[in-house]
Amino acid sequence: MLTMAKRLSRWEKRRLYRKIEEGKSRGGVSASLFLEGEMNALPEADCFFFCGTRLNPKGMLSVFFPNEKQAEITVAEFVPGAGVMSVLFRAALRECHRVFVEDVYTVADPAFGFSIPNLCGVSFSYAWSEYMLRKDVAALADAAAAYAVSDVELRKEPDRVMAGTVRYCLLKQGQKTAECRILPLDGGKGCYLFDLKTEEPFLRQGMAAGLITEIGKEYAGRGGTSMRLQVSSENKPAFSLYRKLGFETSEERMYYKTEEN
Repeated sequence: MLTMAKRLSRWEKRRLYRKIEEGKSRGGVSASLFLEGEMNALPEADCFFFCGTRLNPKGMLSVFFPNEKQAEITVAEFVPGAGVMSVLFRAALRECHRVFVEDVYTVADPAFGFSIPNLCGVSFSYAWSEYMLRKDVAALADAAAAYAVSDVELRKEPDRVMAGTVRYCLLKQGQKTAECRILPLDGGKGCYLFDLKTEEPFLRQGMAAGLITEIGKEYAGRGGTSMRLQVSSENKPAFSLYRKLGFETSEERMYYKTEEN
């Protein structure tokens, strides 16, 4: 029996979260980007499929549409070996085709013990990876001298677009060379870096590396712990920069294009 739900109530989300946690503890979860972040911040999927019923599901699959051209499929199997995977995947693929989605991706998150299943009628092909990277700010501070850029100034201000974040800029003679946003974590001890950009006239001049190490120096000076960020394997310049600065992979999520045979 297959049940579809366009939306879930808050109570249903809480109940589903508990079932996924129970399944994860016994190796029953196959994949789930759906669980990223805190429970109250779960992304709203555009469609849910349940093998069984919503009150007593054997497995759940969500289809999330980040834009009009793409969809991401994620799975939680609550009863291992019940044969629900193929049914769920094919139902979700058909839903994507119904709304004319061209590219459908399944996200493999090792935190949930994912392995690409061998499903009858469904094929998976690797597309790209997202890497969660981490670096101690003390080590970044130690590297600041090696990546220092002359005649620059670090400036920060509350971000006017995203509440709770801080925008950092590296200025050279009053001109912006590189910028990023920082989200404080762990009570301000750690931080998450995103939206790193270098202005075109200053490309390949070490401005981004200088900005990151200066931020690391600032955080280390007030007893900070670590800096975290996320980068795609398709963004080769950024990935190379972070590796050069000594960031290490704490998690890898692999994206597979998913199609019906």
